[in-house]
Amino acid sequence: MMRVFHRCRFRLLKQAGVSVSLLLAASFSAAVIPVEANFVLGMDVQGQRLNLYEDCEEGSVTCDNMLLVAPDLQRLWHIKPYDKSIDNKSPYSVKLYPAKTKHSLCNDGVTPCGFQGYQFEGNGIKGFINPIDKKIRAGNEWTLDGSSVTYKENSTYIPLVSQAALIDSKYTASDKALNKSYRITRNEVRRLYDEHMEADLKQEQIQWIKQRSKDCGANAQHQPRTQAEKVCFIRKNDSREKDYFLWID
Repeated sequence: MMRVFHRCRFRLLKQAGVSVSLLLAASFSAAVIPVEANFVLGMDVQGQRLNLYEDCEEGSVTCDNMLLVAPDLQRLWHIKPYDKSIDNKSPYSVKLYPAKTKHSLCNDGVTPCGFQGYQFEGNGIKGFINPIDKKIRAGNEWTLDGSSVTYKENSTYIPLVSQAALIDSKYTASDKALNKSYRITRNEVRRLYDEHMEADLKQEQIQWIKQRSKDCGANAQHQPRTQAEKVCFIRKNDSREKDYFLWID
């Protein structure tokens, strides 16, 4: 079950993260500091990572002090008015979307009852995270134009902001693992089948790399430039490694 409010086990983490929080506070206008102690939910969508944070009193029924940290959703899902001049040549920027819980109302029409999900808005976007059907609905806050996507819940904490050294380390390890798996698979395909099949694998790998750059954002050499792009590469690489088994199964 997803966590909506703080657990006692986070108290020590919050104390340990005070110094980090103070450093980040100057960079974020939202009241919630995006650190692991405030982490509620990780969502993987099309390789991209979205992180939800909260900072409310333990035992609160509702929480209005939440924050969604994500790649630019207007660009990611082409929600109008989408600036078409921004393409994959521009690095993906991380946006902050203030959020809060949403509940149905009790019979008195005032008291919050059943938890329904999370609302978020900001940067021209309004949206809703539905934890029941694992969907995110987002649209332009002035028009009806919008998008609905399915997300995969992920409890592993992968920050889009702060802890750059951690993400650099994870990306380097992911890149090495992917290249190693590709070389092993390519050798096995050549040994088990023939050079034509090996050439097919190579061509598919090239197309996959191009698509990864399109989905995540990358430079002309298909390398990530920002932390958000590196996180996306990590998720894409992990899925790609699993696909290699299909070539030798």
